[in-house]
Amino acid sequence: MVDSISLGAAQQLSLTARSRIADARDQAANHLATGRKISKITEDAQKFLLSKGLVARVDTLNTAKANIDQGISALLVTEAGLDAADKLAQQLKGIATQALSAEADDRANLAAQFDVVRTQLNNLIGDTSYKGVNLLSNPSDTLRVNISEQPSESLDVAGSASDASGLGIGTSAAAYGSFATTTDINNALTALDDARSQIRSTTSNIVGNAAILGVREEFSENLANIVQAGADKLVEADLNEEGAKLLSANVRDSLAQEAQNISNQSAQLVVGLLERA
Repeated sequence: MVDSISLGAAQQLSLTARSRIADARDQAANHLATGRKISKITEDAQKFLLSKGLVARVDTLNTAKANIDQGISALLVTEAGLDAADKLAQQLKGIATQALSAEADDRANLAAQFDVVRTQLNNLIGDTSYKGVNLLSNPSDTLRVNISEQPSESLDVAGSASDASGLGIGTSAAAYGSFATTTDINNALTALDDARSQIRSTTSNIVGNAAILGVREEFSENLANIVQAGADKLVEADLNEEGAKLLSANVRDSLAQEAQNISNQSAQLVVGLLERA
């Protein structure tokens, strides 16, 4: 009776050991499959919550990066508008220059062409907007870009009226006497030189702010990557270690199974001996 009880206890211990080994094997296999050693708060509350907090910060940084990217797009649209406006101002200057050597009738026609191009300049500036913000309209808008995970940190880019009126380009009749005299034409040329100088100044401001946003965008991306790496380190599994654990569990299970088989055979031998006694 004592031997029978002892063998039964040994078998129970073997079953318990195999159950624990199976749990360890399943855990290692899961870690290998998911790449994570902590997937829920019950596994390690402190590391789980720390990782979750860092991931939330990464989301905030990515949001800031997206805002910055949109701000850069708005400035690129503005730069494109200024480039086109400068070309139209150059065309206006060409018309005025041509008027210097033109006859009176031709000057009137050139004055009419001047006003057509001036109108197109205004139309162009009206179209230079991005998501409802126009930094070149008259009056001009201001672009506010959130540049950080902190809501209070932003970059404000002030616009500059760059339509014909904002650039100081009048109509040919009202401002330049329909090019009737050389003085009128020279006044137009002077105004156009000033207008192009203003466009270059505005462009410089826009490009400078775009460069600032570019630096902030790169910084936000790099910071998000670093924080994400930190979050991963808290919960990610060491694949080499987990692979070794899985191999060890399989070996231990094979040994436990063999031990259980031996225990079962021993129990059968005892029973046989008792039956023959």
